[in-house]
Amino acid sequence: MSVQWTDRAVTRRPATRHVIETDDPERAHHLIARTYGDHRARISGRRDQFRYRRSSVVADDLEIHETRYTLRLRTDTQPYSGFAAVTVRQGRYGFLNRQEELYLGPNATGRFPDAASTLLAEDVSASVVRLPMPRIAEVAATRTGLPTAEFRFTALAPLSPTLTVLWQSTAAFLRRHLADDTVADSTLVRAELMNLAAATAVSVFPNSTMTQPYLPGPPGLRPALVRRAADYIEAHAGQPLTVARIAAACEVGPRALQVAFQRHHGQSPMAFLRTVRLHRAHRDLAQSHPGQTVAETARRWGWAHAGRFARAYRDTYGCHPGDTLRGAGAVVPPERNP
Repeated sequence: MSVQWTDRAVTRRPATRHVIETDDPERAHHLIARTYGDHRARISGRRDQFRYRRSSVVADDLEIHETRYTLRLRTDTQPYSGFAAVTVRQGRYGFLNRQEELYLGPNATGRFPDAASTLLAEDVSASVVRLPMPRIAEVAATRTGLPTAEFRFTALAPLSPTLTVLWQSTAAFLRRHLADDTVADSTLVRAELMNLAAATAVSVFPNSTMTQPYLPGPPGLRPALVRRAADYIEAHAGQPLTVARIAAACEVGPRALQVAFQRHHGQSPMAFLRTVRLHRAHRDLAQSHPGQTVAETARRWGWAHAGRFARAYRDTYGCHPGDTLRGAGAVVPPERNP
């Protein structure tokens, strides 16, 4: 059977930003409930000095919220079905339920509970990163072979102080790049940022991949199926791709594809995808149009960070991407390194 794939662009809504602000506690909790679910709030403190502010950036399924809440709060919450990690900048935050208690001060990070809990907050400023659990479970399945239905987080705090810092630096990286319209408008960059957030969550927070008994390795795949996967990647390099999507297109399991690709190509499917995209970027630079920049080309092919793109390009082609652009006759403007 002959299968043909075409590299068609997929249009998604670019990152959106909004700010909500109120000095009315009831209005504030109505807004909070719309995002985080119904809850019963008990507040104390000077209501006449109350302020709630939330600035948000939403990029497809990835959300980052910066919040300020000035009163003392105790509220009973329903189980939270998604993933949300909070980093406190000022004040105090806490979660209590039958299984676990977690209290957070400045520069501490924790995960919203997936069980009914009591939430505590006092004069808090915090950053929250939210993403859907299915995306995280997909990343975990690709890495370990654990079925997505069996993935769950098992504790609220990161595994170690070092991994806390890793999460916080990743969240800062996400905020910085999504704040840049030229970066956030790229469909491929947004997909890569989502994958980064999901993979970091799996590494940082305790979960069932770390406690699962030994999982047998996946069965080997015929070279023809690996070639089919490579062809699919080549045909869809301009679209957001995950290992799960590639595997589904080839009717194989993500873990089996990961192992077979490593065996036959010496790299993972996603590393192969980055190589293909680097070649496409090289082609575009060599066939540039007036006004084209290196940063614009890098973003078009999924590279959020121009410096990392330049290093990968130099390692592969032995020159700076700007040299290729100048060789094509373009006038190269100064590049801004995000």
